[in-house]
Amino acid sequence: MSVSVKIRTNDVPEPDAILRRVADKGTEIVATSNEYPSLKFGFLNKALRGIEVNEEEDGLEVRVCSFSTKADYQLFVKAIDAIMQLTGAKAYLEDEVEVIAPLSAFNDEWIEREQEAGLDAARALVKHTGQHIVMYGLFCKFCLGAHLFESFDIPLSDDVDKEDVDSLFENLCSMQWDSVNWKDTSTRMVMPSSDGDVENGLTISAICIRNGQVDEFNYISEADLLGIIDMDDAIPPVFIPFREIWKILPNDAFERLDEMQFRRTEALTVDMVHDMMDAARHLQPDDLHYKPTYPGEGFDEKQCTFILMWNPDISSVSLEDHCFGVEYNLTEYFNWSVWDYDKARCGDRFFLVRVGKGNTGIVMSGVFDSQPYEGEDWSGKGRSVYYMDMLPNVILDPEEVPMLTTEALQEAMPSFDWTGGHSGRLLGNEDAIKLETLWQRFLAEHSKDADGITMSMIHTIR
Repeated sequence: MSVSVKIRTNDVPEPDAILRRVADKGTEIVATSNEYPSLKFGFLNKALRGIEVNEEEDGLEVRVCSFSTKADYQLFVKAIDAIMQLTGAKAYLEDEVEVIAPLSAFNDEWIEREQEAGLDAARALVKHTGQHIVMYGLFCKFCLGAHLFESFDIPLSDDVDKEDVDSLFENLCSMQWDSVNWKDTSTRMVMPSSDGDVENGLTISAICIRNGQVDEFNYISEADLLGIIDMDDAIPPVFIPFREIWKILPNDAFERLDEMQFRRTEALTVDMVHDMMDAARHLQPDDLHYKPTYPGEGFDEKQCTFILMWNPDISSVSLEDHCFGVEYNLTEYFNWSVWDYDKARCGDRFFLVRVGKGNTGIVMSGVFDSQPYEGEDWSGKGRSVYYMDMLPNVILDPEEVPMLTTEALQEAMPSFDWTGGHSGRLLGNEDAIKLETLWQRFLAEHSKDADGITMSMIHTIR
C-alpha cells in the first residue's frame, strides 16, 4: 500500500534542485538514491521508509509507502510542494484528483489518518495470516508480526494507545539509522529449487566459520533460510526456516530487533556457533522447498496425521496458556509429546484434542515444524519423551466457541480412541481422509466465529 501524487510536467527539475528545495529551511535530508529514474530520501534520524520521487513519461511521481513515520508523510507533502514550485505544474492524487494546495490537502489530520490506516492494515494482515510482514526501510528491511506488536502492548484486534504506537515507530526508526553502520548476515547464496526455477529459490542469511573464527556481523538479517556453515571442518551445514531461528539463539548474545531479526550483543565463539548448529538440526525439514498442506486445506498423501491429547487438568499447558495463543497468535512456542515419534516428520499434520472434563474435542490444528527430539518429561516422571514443535493454523477456546466434538469424532472414526490414551498417535490413512473432510466442513460452517479472541483461523501464507 502507498499514496502517490503525479506532477505532470515536461520541465523535470534536476534531482539536486528538489533535494535543495526540500531542505532549504535547515532540514537535513539523507538520500540513498539521488539520480533518476528514482530518488529515495528521508529526514535525518526521523525517516523509517523515506519517500520516492520517480521519473515517468509525463512528469514525476512522489510516493510514500504505508506504515511510515509522520516525518515520512511530512516529507512527502514537502516534496510535492517543492516540485510544484519548481515546475509550476499541476499535481494529481493517484493520477486522478487534482491537488491544489498540498500543505492544506495533506495536513496533520490527514497524516494521522494515513499512519493509523497503515498500522491497522498491518495488524489485520498479521492477525489473518499468522505470518510476519517484511517491509523495506530507508536502509534495511524490518519485520512486523505478533511478537513485535505484543512487546509494545499493541493488540491485533482492539484499539491501540497512541503512546505505544509512537514507541513502536521510534524503535523501528532507531533500528534503521543504527543499521547504517552495521554489517548483516545477508548473502548472495540462494538454495535452488529442484525444478530449476529461479523464482522458487530460497534466499539464505548465513553465519559462517572460516579460518578458525566466526565471520563478523552485527545483526541477523531476514531471509527465507538461516544457514550455519563451518568452512573449516567437514561438519554438514544446517539450514532452517527463518521463523525458527529464535529457538537456537543464545539469549545472552542476541536481542530481538523486530519480529524476525536479531542484533548480536556479545562476541560469538566457534564453540557457540557449533552449539547453535546442534540445536538447529531437528529444525531442518527433509525438503526445504516442501510446503505442507494445512488441515482444512485438502489432503496431501505425503503427510501423516497425528492426534495429540490435551487434558488441561494435568497438562503443563493450562487453559489460560492455550487461550493466550488464540488472541495473540503467539502459538509457535508450543510443542507436544508424540508417542509415535519414530513415524513422524517435520511437515506432518496434527490435531490437538481436549480430553478429560468440560467441553472436549479438537481445539487446534496445524503442522509440525520440527523433527522429533528428546526432551525432559513434562509430567516429571523421568520418562523418555519425544516432542515436536507445532505451527497451528486454527486454534480455539473450548469454553467459548463450537468444536468438532469428541462424540462426533468417535462416531465418525470408531476404531480410534478419541477420549484419551497416548498423545501423538498416528491416525490411519482412511481415518485421516475422513477427519480432513470433517474439519473442512467444520471450518466452513464456523468461519463466522473466528473473531481473533475466542477463535483464530490463521490462513497461513505458503
